[in-house]
Amino acid sequence: MRILSSGGVGAGEVWLREEGEEARGRVLAFYLRWADAADDRLRWVPGDPAPERFSDRGQALGWFDGERAGLVAAVSWGGEERFAGAAVGLAMRLAAYLAWRRYSEDWITVCRVAQEAAHRTGDAVREAGAWNNLGLALRRMGRVEEAVEALTRARDLCQASGDSVREAGAWNNLGLALRRMGRVEEAVDAHTRARDLYQAAGDRHREASAWNSLGLALRDAGRVVEAVDAHTRARDLCQAAGDRHREAVAWLNLGNALRKAGRAEEEAVVVYGEALELYREFEDSYGAGHVLHNLALVYEDAHRPVEARAHYLQAADAYTRGNAPTEAAQARTRAAELEDASPSPSHPLTP
Repeated sequence: MRILSSGGVGAGEVWLREEGEEARGRVLAFYLRWADAADDRLRWVPGDPAPERFSDRGQALGWFDGERAGLVAAVSWGGEERFAGAAVGLAMRLAAYLAWRRYSEDWITVCRVAQEAAHRTGDAVREAGAWNNLGLALRRMGRVEEAVEALTRARDLCQASGDSVREAGAWNNLGLALRRMGRVEEAVDAHTRARDLYQAAGDRHREASAWNSLGLALRDAGRVVEAVDAHTRARDLCQAAGDRHREAVAWLNLGNALRKAGRAEEEAVVVYGEALELYREFEDSYGAGHVLHNLALVYEDAHRPVEARAHYLQAADAYTRGNAPTEAAQARTRAAELEDASPSPSHPLTP
């Protein structure tokens, strides 16, 4: 049925369009409220006020999982002026979830919409945040040159606004992308700048992330003793802050540095055990897969093919649960190559 008015069919169509836009505005407002609450729960660490709407991470992730398609579609409305601000805000609140679930294509999509919308509206702060998240998503996809460009834009916008904490975050993420490109010395410099800015701001929580990233670059630069020290500092800061998930990352990277330093059997296996326990506590299957894969490498180096194969298979299962099919396939391939290996001595390396 056509809706008529004194203005004719055209006026009726305008009225319908306005009703539709108002409805989309209500959907965006609803998604913003709930996504904000769910994001708060994902980012929560002990010592912060407890989020009210979701009692645990599982509930928050479950809500995001059920609404993901609608959330991504709602962000796309940011191409229209009246929805730009809300769409940018929603995109920012999806970043942690999309990164956690490894939905990198969706992450890139919402970041591009957010960056363009923030730029159109002259919101330099949120534009910097969108460039930063886009750089992280592009790096995750292996598009490192694009990631470096995006993160450089984020850093420059943060510098122009005088926001030293966000600038530190951009430096840290830029360093990660530079390291992926093999520009290791530049990465060391970027992470050092990030660490110094966080220290100056008294932000010990984020300083831990900078130390952790610096350790990765130092290890690639062959400065293994310094890398061990950097990851140890990161672990200690995470423990002090009660951030157990980032602590897991620090334990994992510390184990890798110890293994490169030739201290695998003595220390790295125990360190990997600490990381694995924390990743499992958070149901982070992708992180657990990394730990199990590295434990398999330790067993291979120790000429323990049976144990190595078992850990590769466990890693493959964890990677599959963590939405990382490429890593899962690689682990299964290596397990198959070891299948016919002779039994190894019975002395354990298990943490």
